[in-house]
Amino acid sequence: MRKAISVLTAALALIISGFTFAPAASAGTYGCGGSLVDTYDVRTSGGTKYGQVNLYYSTADGGTNCAVTIDTYFGSGVSKDMNVVVVKCVAGSAQGSMCDVGDSRIDRGYYSWYAGPVAVTGTASRCVRVLGYIANPSDSSAYASVATSAAHC
Repeated sequence: MRKAISVLTAALALIISGFTFAPAASAGTYGCGGSLVDTYDVRTSGGTKYGQVNLYYSTADGGTNCAVTIDTYFGSGVSKDMNVVVVKCVAGSAQGSMCDVGDSRIDRGYYSWYAGPVAVTGTASRCVRVLGYIANPSDSSAYASVATSAAHC
C-alpha cells in the first residue's frame, strides 16, 4: 500500500509541476511535421559550411513541405541574419528546373540557431525548391547560401 501511495504521489507531483512527455521525433524537426526528406548544405562561395536547410514532407493537407535553415558553424548563442524559403512550383514544372513560383513562404530575421519553420501545402504532385541564407555575425558581407532547383516532384 505504501508503494502504491508513493507512486501515485510522484505521478501527481509530475502532473502538477507541468511535466509533459514530448515525442522524441518532434525534438529534431524544428517545428516541422512529417519526415526529413532532404538536407542541403549552406556554404560560402569559398566552400565553408555555415549550416544546412532541412526539408520535411508530410501527407497532411494534400502534401506539406516544410523547411528550416540551421546554423551549424557559429553556435546557437550568436545572433545572425538568417532566412529560409520554401517554394511550391507551378503545375507541370520539371525536376531540376528553375520553376515558376506557385506559392512560397519565407522567414527572415536575426536568429541564434535556426530560421523557420516555413511550410507550403498542396505539394503532393508538385516540385518544390528551398533557399537558405546565413550571414557571418562578425561581417555581414560574408555569407553562405543555397538555392536548389525544383526537386521532390
